[in-house]
Amino acid sequence: MDEAPQMTIGEAASKAGVAASAIRYYESVGLLPEPEREHGQRRYGNEVVGRLGFIGVAQQAGLSLEEIKRLVGEIDAGAGLGGPIRSASAGKLPEVEALIERATAMKGWLELASACDCATPEECALFPVGGEASHADTPAIELIRVPGAHCRREPATATGP
Repeated sequence: MDEAPQMTIGEAASKAGVAASAIRYYESVGLLPEPEREHGQRRYGNEVVGRLGFIGVAQQAGLSLEEIKRLVGEIDAGAGLGGPIRSASAGKLPEVEALIERATAMKGWLELASACDCATPEECALFPVGGEASHADTPAIELIRVPGAHCRREPATATGP
């Protein structure tokens, strides 16, 4: 026989390590089912703590709440965990790989910039100058990759007839 839910929202939040407002929000977006109520107060069983832990881990792995909701829905519908989690992971990996590539480029740029002694942006290869290709149609800032160990732009050489 199932035991009636006994935890208040504060107790459930404390056990799960989340804010009570997060629980209310997760209920409002359908990540958690509406709880039973006793005298108008929400009451939760221990299973909500596990669900909140699942949501937290999935968020830390980079899944959006919408992706988590889809995942939870498939699991609750009887699909099991394996198939849905593999599908969610396969969809998220390219995004994470792009983030890692961007972070690596940022780190390289910042390492060069930390030793920069250029007098102006025009002489510094870390910044584009007039005539260099612009990538304004890309949604993220593209970092300039600088060859070598310093950022000073090589002076232009004059070519004569």
